[in-house]
Amino acid sequence: MKPSVGRTVHYVSYGTPGGEYASECRAAIITELSGDPDHPNQVGLAVFNPTGMFFNRAVQYDDGAEQLGTPDCPNTISHGDPFRYCTCGWREAAYAGGTWHWPERVAE
Repeated sequence: MKPSVGRTVHYVSYGTPGGEYASECRAAIITELSGDPDHPNQVGLAVFNPTGMFFNRAVQYDDGAEQLGTPDCPNTISHGDPFRYCTCGWREAAYAGGTWHWPERVAE
């Protein structure tokens, strides 16, 4: 799908480092398109939180897929146990905080 102004998407909150608040999906509406050919899926969002709204520009799209790290990573055995990220660039399949994605379709 192609982003367009007025579309409803999910924004992923960062959460807190101590875990008091988890990273969660929040409802958001696309308010602007970046127009940057190098970042065609970068958008401006109006994000709806339980305690209020905030506006964020230049939010990157994240498809939530696992990202492979460099092939010479010395810690590949420990990927995902207990790490979610590695210095080699590996990241487990999850939506990164501060990004947006299309809502999953729910079967009725």
